[in-house]
Amino acid sequence: MAKNVLDLLMWHPKWDIELCRISYIHRGAHRNLRTIRGSEIERLDRGFLILRDGTSIPYHRVVKIVCDNSFIWKKQKKG
Repeated sequence: MAKNVLDLLMWHPKWDIELCRISYIHRGAHRNLRTIRGSEIERLDRGFLILRDGTSIPYHRVVKIVCDNSFIWKKQKKG
């Protein structure tokens, strides 16, 4: 689901991915979360979000997407 939302934000003329923040699970970081800016994204690959520095983030690790201080998407908890 995160991939679909990121695709929309990246390609739809109504949205600007550069105004977004993407939070994902990053073990070892504070609270095991890291947040990046949309401007850091180079491309959306088949199974991964690829950053300009070469970092690959699996879509299943994305937990939250905020754009222009509004929640766009949040991962549903299992259960």
